[in-house]
Amino acid sequence: MTLHQFLRTVYAPLAGISDRTIRIYEFTLSAWREYLGREPLLDDLEELAVAQFLAHRLRERSVATAAKDRAQIRAIWECARRRDAVTTWPVIRRIRVPERVPQAWLTDEMQRLLVAAGEREGTISGVPASAFWRACLLTLYEVGERIDALLHLEWRDVTPQGITFRAETRKGKTRDIWRPISPECYAAIDAIRGDRKFVFAWDRCYTSLWRHLGKICEAAGLPNDRSSKFHRLRKTHASYAAAAGLDATKLRDHASPSSTRAYLDPRIVSPPSAPAVLPKVS
Repeated sequence: MTLHQFLRTVYAPLAGISDRTIRIYEFTLSAWREYLGREPLLDDLEELAVAQFLAHRLRERSVATAAKDRAQIRAIWECARRRDAVTTWPVIRRIRVPERVPQAWLTDEMQRLLVAAGEREGTISGVPASAFWRACLLTLYEVGERIDALLHLEWRDVTPQGITFRAETRKGKTRDIWRPISPECYAAIDAIRGDRKFVFAWDRCYTSLWRHLGKICEAAGLPNDRSSKFHRLRKTHASYAAAAGLDATKLRDHASPSSTRAYLDPRIVSPPSAPAVLPKVS
């Protein structure tokens, strides 16, 4: 059996993962297929084969991507072993991901991003792409939610006062959350109102979202790299909220402040620095 087949028919039903998570797993398996020149099989779940693939990924992609691949292969492997589909338990060396300094969009960068979004041509789900992208980015900036939750936002959950993101669309799927929005944000959303079920219905390939956002970044004269996509908007939201004295951990709906730390750009959230408080000796 191929790992793609095992993922779809065994692992996904048992783990109860979403279609989006299945797609993310399939990215890893597709990369492994490209490396092998064939579909990876259950027989490939052995120490050396996995180590060789992960070493290749570390050479070709970021450490974070290789660590994601490792975690997903390990999860599939453990499931396969519990089902007696393979004879060995996973033995995979750990991949340590360096903790980077968080980067948010500064205010002038965010303004440039919105201007560039408002200049997009064409249509998306029957509405002008310019209005779609402006509403999308402004909403993400104000609410700080993940892009997947935004794509599943329904019109019934939007009011002039705020937005309800339902548990089923959020990471963890544990509870609904309500986020207030400004009149400007509501007006931008209202400008793309239609008879479709989802506010931000995306009528293209799901993964092309990141490519289209990259084009907006380039048009705004901003970086177009993997750290400058939708997650950077979440860091922008958290950083400016924390700088204003709000509880960023509660806003991010994190279990602990240590998780929130990875979202706070030190250029925006700036406690007193050591040079500023140390006695002058020269």
